[in-house]
Amino acid sequence: MVTSTQSRLFGSRRRTEVLLTIALLGETYPAELARLLGAPLYSVQNIVSALDREGVVASRISGRARVVSLDPRYFAYRELKAVLLRLAEAEPDLRAIASSRRSRPRRAGKPL
Repeated sequence: MVTSTQSRLFGSRRRTEVLLTIALLGETYPAELARLLGAPLYSVQNIVSALDREGVVASRISGRARVVSLDPRYFAYRELKAVLLRLAEAEPDLRAIASSRRSRPRRAGKPL
């Protein structure tokens, strides 16, 4: 997905994609990240767990889902978010994927 020269900026291409997508979406969960990125769920879960241990992302349980977002308590939160959003500008495919996400269910009976 990410094809720019910064693709391995945060360790691996997949890790960079996960961070960029979390920054674009605000809040998400590993299954949604895996679906949007076309990545194996196990791989995304491992990346999110590592980022959580490092304090870069915060996770909470909501029902049966683990919701993740960038951790505002991270010492360089504002700078990291600014860098990620700036890098996302160079990734039109990733921005299109993030913007296509539905944030709530479609109203019953609403025409397509």
